[in-house]
Amino acid sequence: METIQPHEELAYIRKIIIESRAAFVEDGKPYILWGIIVALGMGLSYISAITETELYVGYIWIGLVLIGWGTIYYYVREKKKRAERARSFMDRIQGAIWGACGSAVGLTVLLISLFSSRASGDFPPIHQYHILFITSMILGIAYFLSGIANDLNWLRNIGYAWWAGAIVMFIWPSVHMLGLYALMIVVFQVIPGVILMKRYKKITTGVIAEA
Repeated sequence: METIQPHEELAYIRKIIIESRAAFVEDGKPYILWGIIVALGMGLSYISAITETELYVGYIWIGLVLIGWGTIYYYVREKKKRAERARSFMDRIQGAIWGACGSAVGLTVLLISLFSSRASGDFPPIHQYHILFITSMILGIAYFLSGIANDLNWLRNIGYAWWAGAIVMFIWPSVHMLGLYALMIVVFQVIPGVILMKRYKKITTGVIAEA
């Protein structure tokens, strides 16, 4: 029976630690994907609203969302193929955060879209612009928790930026909220996603070199 030498055991343990370090790193791709999709949709909605031009935004939104979900499905499937124990643990945390917040955003959009024209008792109808205020609050929660899960203070602090934007939207509701939301998506989602992706490449490249 072949005996494993102590230095071989230490080398193996070191290899596992290095690979696990990379497994916990967020690659930022979902941030970029959904950021671009929402920014495009919101930008077109804003242009259509201020120019009073029919751009068939509803159909464009449907197409963008379908593209987004299809791409995310492929992304998740590919990650599962190469999933490691540590990576799947982090994926569950990230999936829980963004799954819960994403579901809350979707439910908010659906309910307000359905009941925005109705008054309930003594309450006035809900304005559709309030969708952006509420979704900004929810996104703030998602970024705050995601920053803590990834141990990244700057990512956590993006949550504060989303909450500040939500306050502005609540105080001054107007068509320009669409433009503000599109700008916030680019600054506080697409750009952070690019930073996360560069960080992921840097760390994984270092892991390969160390291994």
